[in-house]
Amino acid sequence: MKTYFILIFSLCFNFGTYFQIENPENQKSAVLEKMHWLIERSDMNKVRTGFQKICDENNFPSLVSGLKDGIYKGATPFDDYDYKHEVVFEMKSGKVISIDYDEIHREGHAKQHDEEYCKKMLQSGTTPAIAYPKYESGMLNKQNFNEIDAVSGASYSLYRFKLAILYAMLNSGQL
Repeated sequence: MKTYFILIFSLCFNFGTYFQIENPENQKSAVLEKMHWLIERSDMNKVRTGFQKICDENNFPSLVSGLKDGIYKGATPFDDYDYKHEVVFEMKSGKVISIDYDEIHREGHAKQHDEEYCKKMLQSGTTPAIAYPKYESGMLNKQNFNEIDAVSGASYSLYRFKLAILYAMLNSGQL
């Protein structure tokens, strides 16, 4: 009898795992997580080519005009520095009409408003308080994250911004 229950449990577990892996939403989520770690642990040349390659292979759009009207929220997993990258944007009539992006520490503080962090980053030529609004403005103007120019000193943040948008699309079921 005990063997019978173990066999049933094993079959259920294996079928459940199989169907979880085959679920398109789970596959897309796994791809986005792969992109997250590519950004967090690779040099910028590899990020540029790898990010676009993965988007192309998975038919992930950079143009948001096909999205339904509504509010979209997306966040990446926490990175090695305990920040997650969050975006909220609103779509209306096929256009992004508002967008807010920031990187939020596990303890709750935002990079964009962290004066000490921004002071240190200014030595590299920019800060989150300078770069993030430029990325938001670029998305409002271009409606396509691949057409946004990187801010010198904040290139990784541009790819985190793009990834957060993809997570928002996934969360809405439109990726």
